[in-house]
Amino acid sequence: MWHRRRRTNANAPRARETGAALVEFAMIMLLLITLLFGIMEAGWAFSQSVEIRNAAREGGRIAVVDFGTASEIANEVCNRAGITGAGAVVTVTRLPAGGPYESIEVQVSKGYETLTGFLPVFEGKTLSSTVEMRLERELVNLVADGNVTCT
Repeated sequence: MWHRRRRTNANAPRARETGAALVEFAMIMLLLITLLFGIMEAGWAFSQSVEIRNAAREGGRIAVVDFGTASEIANEVCNRAGITGAGAVVTVTRLPAGGPYESIEVQVSKGYETLTGFLPVFEGKTLSSTVEMRLERELVNLVADGNVTCT
């Protein structure tokens, strides 16, 4: 004779646990996705910061070897760094102001461009780097300071 087994209450908690596991998974996934996008955004910010720092160093280097006027130097920095069209501002200054010039200061600044748009932590920030280099020889072409926006 066949007997049907009754379901006991021992199986009832197992059914409730599957719903709890789904809720826990959703909470953990939200945390992991936020962490993943945060790491991506921080890495992208660091990459852009290094790009700006290298552009300033390159600008200082070409300025001290008397590459050209301040606007020519700034345009060359924009082209070499690949920041044309990014709205970066390159400023070339002879130091000390008004006296016998002994060094050149090049400042590059640019607004942060988000990668994912998921975390607005870095949005609206300006990345900037300033380099000062001593002159190697008397400057002929660089007669005045200049400020150029990369286009």
